Parts: sequence; structure tokens; C-alpha cells
Amino acid sequence: MSDSEKRVDNIETVRNHPEEAYESKLSSETIARVLKNRRRRAICRVLANGSNVTTLDELVDALMEQEANATGTETERDRELLSIRLHHVHLPLLEDIGLIAYEHRCGTVRYWGHSEIENFLNQLRSSCERAGKRELLSA
Repeated sequence: MSDSEKRVDNIETVRNHPEEAYESKLSSETIARVLKNRRRRAICRVLANGSNVTTLDELVDALMEQEANATGTETERDRELLSIRLHHVHLPLLEDIGLIAYEHRCGTVRYWGHSEIENFLNQLRSSCERAGKRELLSA
């Protein structure tokens, strides 16, 4: 493992310079561990379908809209909890594997993109649509 790599909770991690845009090679195990969480799948989906740069607040808005569409409810407490979890859990993990750059001081999220993750999400969406399973499509 190189100096820029480390292991956290059995997830292969790589820290890149924020201006370094390239598609890192992630193991299938790392991709599976990251995407087994429905919230991270939703984050990746929103980032892949939007602009390459967004803010934490815009990301929270998009995810809350998905949840409101799926459940019919949205509270300010839900929004606050989501923002905290994104800031402390999900975005740092996605940054550690090189999928995003997260500037927590100003709340900016830059999505680098990753074809393997996007292909997995597209395959999952197609499978769910064929099976009529909406719960896997929502956040």
C-alpha cells in the first residue's frame, strides 16, 4: 500500500489533492462496501446526475426531496440529522476513497465521477424497475 493509501473499517482509502481529477481503481469489495448503504447509493446517484460541484445544503435538499417523494414526510429534524450524517460519516468516507473532494469549511462537494460505481447504480436501477421495487430506488 502506498503512502497515500490507508485502511479504515476494511474500506480501501485514497486521499487525492482536491484539484487532482482522475478515476481511481477501486476494488469490487470497496465498491460493494460503499454502495451497500442506501444513503451512500442515493448520494452517489444525486452527484452522478447533477453538476460536478455542489454544496452540502444543495445535496441535503436533493436527498430530502427524494425521501419526501418516497415517504411523503419531511421534517426540519430529519434535515438536520441528514446534514450531520453527511458531514461526519458519508462525505468523509466518499472522500477517503477518492470519489469526491469535500471542503467542509465552506460546504463544497466536488464529484470526480467513477464509471464502475455509476454502472453499478444504473444496473441496480434497471433491476429494481424490472422487479417493480421502488424502495431500492429511493434514498
